[in-house]
Amino acid sequence: MPMFWIIVLGVIAAIGLIGLVAYAWVRYFVARTDRTFMTHDEHGFRRALTGRGVLWDFEEGIVKGEGAPRVEYVALDPATGGRRTGRLLDPKTGSVNLRPQYCVPLPFFATTADAHKMVVEARVQFSLNRDLLKYVYQLEDFGLALETRIQSAFRAEIGKRPDEDLRASLHAVETAVVEHLRKAERDGDEVGEAGMALGVNFHAASFSYSDAEDAHGAPLALMSAAPAMLGAPGLDVGAAAVTDRARALPRSQGVLALRPQQLDQLADVFKNRDPAAAQGLLAMLEMQTRQNIAEALSVSGQLVVLTAEEVGLSGALTQQDRVARVLARADAAHVAPEKGNGQSQAI
Repeated sequence: MPMFWIIVLGVIAAIGLIGLVAYAWVRYFVARTDRTFMTHDEHGFRRALTGRGVLWDFEEGIVKGEGAPRVEYVALDPATGGRRTGRLLDPKTGSVNLRPQYCVPLPFFATTADAHKMVVEARVQFSLNRDLLKYVYQLEDFGLALETRIQSAFRAEIGKRPDEDLRASLHAVETAVVEHLRKAERDGDEVGEAGMALGVNFHAASFSYSDAEDAHGAPLALMSAAPAMLGAPGLDVGAAAVTDRARALPRSQGVLALRPQQLDQLADVFKNRDPAAAQGLLAMLEMQTRQNIAEALSVSGQLVVLTAEEVGLSGALTQQDRVARVLARADAAHVAPEKGNGQSQAI
């Protein structure tokens, strides 16, 4: 009888030991410097794992499966040059990637200090902060929060500078953006502070930009569609229809139609120019104004007779220079035969 109980106790102990080993095998984890796991319980986030160990508390589990938060970001697809979605949390295993990644938001608008609108393409290198993963756990849409904060930082730093100083201070803007993002993390990593940390380490930032509008401030699609408004070649349309369509076409803008932002760009062009170059630019603006006058008169479809003084051609520097050149060539051609005749008489 005692032998029977000894055997039973031995079997129970063996079963318990096997169960304990199986539990430890299933709950064993390895968290490296580039990978970790988040755990939670009935109260929510609990901790981010480090090193090696076993989750002995059966109420504590690794964050994974359908209930795991979506820790994603917008990345660049090297194959197509477009955008793709990068994942930092594997929903199957719960592994959290701590390696540095590049977030590449879609192009967005930013405005300079002198009201110039720019299209900005930015790249920011970041990695998840193991010590602040509780904020990553709490965020419903991590990717949207990260992209919004990056855009806000670039808009804030670009908005401090006029457009003529922006190109010369690209590195300063990039450095200021990284510091702006790090400050937002420091300001929101404690309870009761303004804002909320994203649980991210920011490492570097870079960007490029272009003007949001063409030189005339008109949409490119409208300008490219202008020839089609007159009808295809060979299409028989009446003169009245052509006139009406010509009136509807966008005419090139003159100097008086420029907006303040375009005038500021012109001022940047004239800045630090020598007098000869400035005079040439002014002559081009004068010719543009004359073209606007001619277009406005011709669109009516009626014959209009104007004098040179009324159009502004009288006393123009371009015409005077042209006349002076023609007269100089005529004088040279007239003097050459006289010299030839004088030489023949001397002989």
